Amino acid sequence: MLKLNKDMMKFGVIAALSLGGLGLLAGCQKPASDANAATEAAPRPAKVLQIVEQQGLYTRSFTGRVEAVQTVNMAFRVSGQLNELPVLESQRVKKGDLIAALDPTDYENILREAKVNYEQKKLDLQRYDELLKKQVISQGAFDKTRTAYDLAKVTLDKAEQNMGYTKLVAPFDAIITKRLVDNFTTVGQGNAVLRLQDVSEVQIDINVPETLFAQAINSDLRSMTAEFPANPGKAYQLTYREHSTEADPVTQTYRVTLAMPYPNDLSIFPGMTASVRIDARSPHVAGNDGILLPTSAIGMNPDKTSFVWIVNGTTNAISKRAVQLGQVLGPLVTISGGVDAGETIVVAGVAHLQDGQVIQPLGN
Repeated sequence: MLKLNKDMMKFGVIAALSLGGLGLLAGCQKPASDANAATEAAPRPAKVLQIVEQQGLYTRSFTGRVEAVQTVNMAFRVSGQLNELPVLESQRVKKGDLIAALDPTDYENILREAKVNYEQKKLDLQRYDELLKKQVISQGAFDKTRTAYDLAKVTLDKAEQNMGYTKLVAPFDAIITKRLVDNFTTVGQGNAVLRLQDVSEVQIDINVPETLFAQAINSDLRSMTAEFPANPGKAYQLTYREHSTEADPVTQTYRVTLAMPYPNDLSIFPGMTASVRIDARSPHVAGNDGILLPTSAIGMNPDKTSFVWIVNGTTNAISKRAVQLGQVLGPLVTISGGVDAGETIVVAGVAHLQDGQVIQPLGN
């Protein structure tokens, strides 16, 4: 019995020593695991952008308003009573189409009278010419007859002209925007009866702030498009027409007029709105003068110098690089030195990164 007890005590001591050794081993291994986790921390996700040659392109968006090429109030050059007004408001007409006419009765009578008088004076002149040749009448009598003939011709021409003035035709392809009088109304000479708007093309006016005006005029325009609420998703190509050189006294903006052919798939009227997109290359980045980068990619050192984070394409480690800033163009800024095409930079969260830090690049 005594021997059994001694064996049991010996086994207990050995077990205790074994458990103690395992505890010490486990205690030694835990700090090593924590150190490895700290060393192999997950890379910080960061939005990046690769610099390319087209980085000099920038986009501006404006709200435009459709304007007529010209708006004209149509009026008769003679007075009378309307007896034809065959057009309706919003109706499109072609150049030369009849849009209004006066009762021609009075002018037809005047024209017939002028023709009769002219023919009579013409016969008198022929007769007096023969008498002058025979020296039956004096030169003075012949000259008086010749004057009467000339006046009759002027009266006839005026009567024919006034007869033509009894009809109004469209001077260009247009939309009837307003009928100013009703049919059968007696109208006076020069009183407007219709208002027309030229729709030979669609013109869109945009207002450009003075800070961007010179830049927009001097930039290398690559593309100008318009999108209309009535046909979303479809862009119509625009061309430049003209711009104002006087700023609006209230908004301090300049008017720029763009144009497009009248589309076949959409009815567009003056007063409608359009979203205008302009893609251009800034004159400040032509050739090797610089490139444009998002302002969010620019960091600022305590000494007020600027920098960007350059991403190593192999290790994804970042390094700080000083850059020279140029003109700020809205969300973009001109970089005149410090980076080259083909390099990758971080474009978001630059204030929270450290030199040598490894990132997980995210596409822009």
